[in-house]
Amino acid sequence: MTALPWSYWEALRQASEGLNLMKFTLVYDGDLPAGDGKRAVYASRIRNELHDQMADLWDSHIILRQLARTARVPESGHSMMAVSGMRLSEYTEPIGEVPHGFVDLCAPIRNYIPIVRNSLHLACAIDMLFLRHEEPKHLFEAGGDLDNRIKCFFDGLQIPNVQAEANGEEPTAVPLYCLLENDRLISDFSVRTGRLLGRGEKKRHAVRIQADITVKVLRVTPQNQILMGG
Repeated sequence: MTALPWSYWEALRQASEGLNLMKFTLVYDGDLPAGDGKRAVYASRIRNELHDQMADLWDSHIILRQLARTARVPESGHSMMAVSGMRLSEYTEPIGEVPHGFVDLCAPIRNYIPIVRNSLHLACAIDMLFLRHEEPKHLFEAGGDLDNRIKCFFDGLQIPNVQAEANGEEPTAVPLYCLLENDRLISDFSVRTGRLLGRGEKKRHAVRIQADITVKVLRVTPQNQILMGG
């Protein structure tokens, strides 16, 4: 059996200590009602709105550019593809085609490309700052139930199921980049609320959400260990 590189065991140690996990921030400005029977529509709008941020993250973040190279496994599944150990700066070069006989663990899923997915043994934590025009005491009144609004936002972070996709708006890009394969991969979340300020028109359902994302590696493999350094 081929010996695993030192970096693999170092990543395993970091995983056990919860250190150096990949973090980034998504920002959503738009309408977010409680649902009103159109949850799939609002979720699709959120998904489309966040696509550019997610696509930019994949294009510009050196860790994800490296992940696109390392997240490949033999079709047979009998062995692991070791990380080459190249320096991160060298991963600014164009990403090559998937070698013959290998499977890309970052491949689109039904025309969607999530970061947090089962094939890479990932989960994430979400820390949200939720701003809206209502007074703090109106948390569950004018703009709709907070719990349902957050659920609608989470729907917009994940790949929609077939029915939700049919009931929502058309994706603005194919493939469309999103955060989650499904929202069951959210390990924990927290929400802070506040008043959305501004002199413009105060729309009933307008919100600004700043979502700080921490990607967690559930099981370290040579394919995902680069995320431990993000």
